[in-house]
Amino acid sequence: MSIWMDIVRRHPLALALVAAVVVAVGGFGSFAVPRHLVHDTGSRSSPAAPMRGSAGWVWPDGVPGRQTGDAIESSVQPVELQAAELTAARAGLDASAVRVVSETRPNAKGVLAILAAPTLDRTPATTCLAALLQRGAPVVWRCPGSARPRPDLAAHRVFAAAAVFRRPGGKRALYLVGVARGDVYRVDLIDPGLETRTLYARGGTWGQFQAAVELPRRRASLRIVTGGGAVAKFALPVRPASASSSANRGGGHL
Repeated sequence: MSIWMDIVRRHPLALALVAAVVVAVGGFGSFAVPRHLVHDTGSRSSPAAPMRGSAGWVWPDGVPGRQTGDAIESSVQPVELQAAELTAARAGLDASAVRVVSETRPNAKGVLAILAAPTLDRTPATTCLAALLQRGAPVVWRCPGSARPRPDLAAHRVFAAAAVFRRPGGKRALYLVGVARGDVYRVDLIDPGLETRTLYARGGTWGQFQAAVELPRRRASLRIVTGGGAVAKFALPVRPASASSSANRGGGHL
């Protein structure tokens, strides 16, 4: 708990609450926000194995995502990955193989992205994930099946980060990036003032999704449907300059 309190003190507007993860960042967006959702289809690939737990974070084609130099490149610039590469190396991951799974650029202050990298000391290698946030928030890598840092990524159906900005005129803009565990077949965004939209449906991608949408209400939530028919719902914090997660509210997990 102490490490998270330290992060809160140093980064009150960019708090990484990953694995259960929802991140809310205060500020004013300078980029136009569409009124519809943006579906991140990416290049054709394969989602993770349709399993629960650690097995659901294993991709048949290897580590998901794009690297600089790929035929279809990520829009994230190499310099923006330096902090993530350094922490990856310190965590025993292959820093030269950090990939961008899902990304969006809310404003001129930087990107919001989900990153992936393989371990160096395991055979076969394990794919680990991290959230890249704005305002220099620390990058914390999570490996499924690892007890530290808590909570274990294996226990969660979705790894995602969300940023909320209050725009001129008082409108709220939600930016969301994420990737689904292999047993997840659909992820919907629900808001009382919006038509329910499907962000992700299991198919020919890595399982990534993203959204950029103006929210007419204060509350939005993700609805996660697994292959077995189980449904989980997770409330997204949408108040600018605030941050919370299911873990510190005593709710369920993603």
